[in-house]
Amino acid sequence: MIKVINNTKEKINKLLTKKNILIFTIIIALIMLVPIIWASLYTHPSADDFNYGVRTINKIQTEGLLEVLKGSFAQMLYSYKSWQGTYSAIILFSLNPSVFGDNLYFLTTVIIIGMLLFSLYYFLNQIIHKLLKLDKISFYIILIIFFLLSIETIPSKIEGLYWWNGSSYYMLFFALELIEIGLLIKRYFLNKRTKLNFAILNILIFIIGGGNFIVALQQIIILFFLNLILLINKKDKNAITLFIVSLVGLGISAIAPGNAVRAASSISMNPIKAIIYSFIYAMEKIFTWINPLNISIICLLVGLLYPTYQKINYKFKHPLLFILILYGIFSAEFTPTLYSQSSLGAGRLWNIMYISLMLLLCITLYYIIGFIRNSLIEKKVLDKKSENIIAQMVKKNRITIFLLFVIIIAINMVININYLTSYQTYKILRNGEAKQYDKEWKKRMNILYNDKIKDVEFKSLSVYPSPIVYEDFSEDETSWLNTPAAEIYDKNYIKIIK
Repeated sequence: MIKVINNTKEKINKLLTKKNILIFTIIIALIMLVPIIWASLYTHPSADDFNYGVRTINKIQTEGLLEVLKGSFAQMLYSYKSWQGTYSAIILFSLNPSVFGDNLYFLTTVIIIGMLLFSLYYFLNQIIHKLLKLDKISFYIILIIFFLLSIETIPSKIEGLYWWNGSSYYMLFFALELIEIGLLIKRYFLNKRTKLNFAILNILIFIIGGGNFIVALQQIIILFFLNLILLINKKDKNAITLFIVSLVGLGISAIAPGNAVRAASSISMNPIKAIIYSFIYAMEKIFTWINPLNISIICLLVGLLYPTYQKINYKFKHPLLFILILYGIFSAEFTPTLYSQSSLGAGRLWNIMYISLMLLLCITLYYIIGFIRNSLIEKKVLDKKSENIIAQMVKKNRITIFLLFVIIIAINMVININYLTSYQTYKILRNGEAKQYDKEWKKRMNILYNDKIKDVEFKSLSVYPSPIVYEDFSEDETSWLNTPAAEIYDKNYIKIIK
């Protein structure tokens, strides 16, 4: 009996190669992505998509692509003076996919998911594969699992994946920041210093400076610490240029006349108080967002990174200082909205805070394990021989370890299934709500394109399937939700009637 069990275990161990685990991970990822992308086929623009699309929507059909770009720039200048100074973000807002065709709004989800995957690939590739020297297959396993964790468990699915204005403002600029950090690592820690790399960094940093204030501020902090490290080690002084560009970008955004107009409509907080509260709310969100599902996945990912400790020569000497710096970087994400609005903001902000927290937790756990390992080596409790013995034991029992993680993660996924993006979208596809919403919206579009109808009164939608619907028109024809669409489609007014 024991012989049979051992033979079975040996066969399964041979089957569970890294390559096969990667194939299994890819299959699971594709299965989970199907309903997420499928649901996007039933999405339509709403709220600020119209508000920022007044000068661009439908221009391409009537006046051509060049006029769309002119309209986008005109929208940026108008908003800069009248509402907010985030120059590069406003250009993105005005170019939502429906600008190029009513049936192309689904590209919102495709673009967000694609950019997040690419940015995570570039960012993690520089750190995990090139800097830490992890093998390529293990790197891809980590990449896909972390990507799934991000899109499946973000706090606000609609504002992160299905609504252009909210998702482009935060998810896209967060993705650009990840690419920027990857380029910084490539230049200053992998010594791949080229003129092209430096030029791209400057352009990217300036673009991010005109995005949301969270990533704009965060990149300043990161570039400050980078310059500090380079100064201490007496290395490349050109990084100060990048820091200056980041300050200029945020400065241009901050001094916009429109910011004063927007500030008048909200209650601001004292800057010192906002910073203090940032640390408090950051801790609150850490305890709110960490759960058995994501922490088990993070432990699995960091476990896959363990072989890299033998390949790098890093001391991990100051864990407390390192954790405090990472905590400060995370806390800084809360400061802009606390300062400007005395609040934590909407779910679209929380999405990038959540993903960055997951990344920072991985980095923190990796650092702590490195510190403990090095301490054991210094005390001669652990040496290369004993570590190799442990590694061989893990390899022999990888089936048990793998199944244990799979079971833990699967149980937590079942417990939290109603929170997963793929399950939420699967439900609205199965019960027909997504299709019904799309049908009713297309009837509205037929009315909007009818030049003979000038006074538009829509009935309330019969369904508002979550997470693909952000906000409907208002019953008040003078509402900001209605007036931009009325202008776009040349109507006297648009309103909802019960």
